[in-house]
Amino acid sequence: MSQDVTMYSGDSKTLAISIVDGDGDAVDVSTAESVIYAIADSSRGPAHVTKTLADGVSVAGSTVTVTLEPDDTEDLAGVYYHELQITDESGNVDTALSGAITVQRDLVP
Repeated sequence: MSQDVTMYSGDSKTLAISIVDGDGDAVDVSTAESVIYAIADSSRGPAHVTKTLADGVSVAGSTVTVTLEPDDTEDLAGVYYHELQITDESGNVDTALSGAITVQRDLVP
């Protein structure tokens, strides 16, 4: 699923991402082996920001919540690529979200 986001550098931002299948039905990902969210210059990386289940990502049923803290984006400004990848308990990997994240420079330090 493509999802574009806009935010200000150094701000807190919470992304609530609904995981659905090809028919639009909710998919329970609460038993996922790993969930990784990343922000990079392009899909070829390297990542400027990486969030995992142990740090900034939580899962409840079919909703993945990514919490970006001010430190995560304080040095970013521009248009970046972001992606959410889920590995289920069987080892199947799915890129559940990708798109552009625009980080606008915040004027207030």
